[in-house]
Amino acid sequence: MVRKKYFIKYIYMSLIKQTKLISLNSNDGVIEHNQSAGYLSDLKFNFKQILREEKDVLYNAISVHSVDMTNSFYNVNELNNKIDVRITIVSGGNQTNSTITIPVGNYSASTFVIQFNALLLAGTGKAGILAIDRNNGLYSLSPDANTYTITILPTSTSYRLLGLTPNTTPVFTFGSPNFFNKGCNFLGITHLNIFSKALVSDNMDSKSKSQNNLISVIPVIAPSYSIITYESRNEESILRNKNIGDIDITITGNDGVLANFNFIEWNITFSIHSYRIIQLDKILAITDFKDLLNVKKDDKKDKPKKKKPLPSPKPDKDLELLMS
Repeated sequence: MVRKKYFIKYIYMSLIKQTKLISLNSNDGVIEHNQSAGYLSDLKFNFKQILREEKDVLYNAISVHSVDMTNSFYNVNELNNKIDVRITIVSGGNQTNSTITIPVGNYSASTFVIQFNALLLAGTGKAGILAIDRNNGLYSLSPDANTYTITILPTSTSYRLLGLTPNTTPVFTFGSPNFFNKGCNFLGITHLNIFSKALVSDNMDSKSKSQNNLISVIPVIAPSYSIITYESRNEESILRNKNIGDIDITITGNDGVLANFNFIEWNITFSIHSYRIIQLDKILAITDFKDLLNVKKDDKKDKPKKKKPLPSPKPDKDLELLMS
């Protein structure tokens, strides 16, 4: 019976992480979808090649390395600054509709009151008193006389700001408490959502309730006109695209609406991590440790050299005579 000998070659595999930084400045982006130039929140960056599919790459992941932005957003903007009101004369029932447009800017509950009361009188010819209760944060509104009522119409865009339930038609009469049913909200944007189709992952949010293009969420804790900074927390999301050229970036506020940076540029740096499989035997074979991989070693090199024997001492003739 002939026994066959099988020799198994062990290949030692290892996973290494390679990182590539992608730095984006909003000034280098191309405005998408006919967006207003000042928004800077829907941009495309034309790269030639960022990532390509490679057989030895197990998967790629992305994380936000750093963010530098300015809190240049207005809490009262063109999307929430219109208040449609109706003045109804009590005696005859005549009605007049008007629109109050609050100038965009950053307001507190108190400064908004001053602006609203002045514009209501200028726009309708009737005085109303908007006031804030410091104990509960609720607005109240009352006509200045019992001859008319004030109605805020659901076509207004400022319901959330004022603290009113959407799609309702509250009527305010003279002499009543007339409190709004929710606290007013002048916080503005409290966090930024960064989305990208090119850098899509498996992230989710409660608005879509499914996987979407969300990359990261940046908290906005800096005061108005101050710098928003964010540094990596070692959070990674697996990239679904293996080939990436251009990068699209969309930035929204917590309400899902595109953020308006008001022409102030921003910088975002992403880290793309490639987890690559390597064969250690091949790596070692091209290094100074290649002799560790040799199955047969050179005996001549490995065996220590034999020392030559020392020559025998010559006999001493004088000593021989004495001994004879």
